[in-house]
Amino acid sequence: MEEQYTVYIRTDAAGRIVEINSSAFLADTAGWTAIDEGYGDKYHHAQGNYFPLPLYGTDGCANYKLADGTPALRTEAEKAAEIAARPAPEPTPLDRVEAQIAYTAMITDTMLEG
Repeated sequence: MEEQYTVYIRTDAAGRIVEINSSAFLADTAGWTAIDEGYGDKYHHAQGNYFPLPLYGTDGCANYKLADGTPALRTEAEKAAEIAARPAPEPTPLDRVEAQIAYTAMITDTMLEG
């Protein structure tokens, strides 16, 4: 007889699903939420088979959230708001050199005109 597996997820503080696994691979389910159970690869190997899309998109946003105890696809508006709320990246060393060159050119041009 085939074994039944439970699918578990973990969410972040905003309710986005950040991890998924099955009872086959979790020794401790503290901090995890059971969302489904069944037979076959969809449940046994939930990480790659449970959801139709990967957990994260190419934009780094989670594709799913937990809404009223049920997994749901996040909207494009929710993802856009997440991206807009991200802090600006730190300048790269090349960005810093280019800024210094621009600053030097600006000061040089100002001094030559005066």
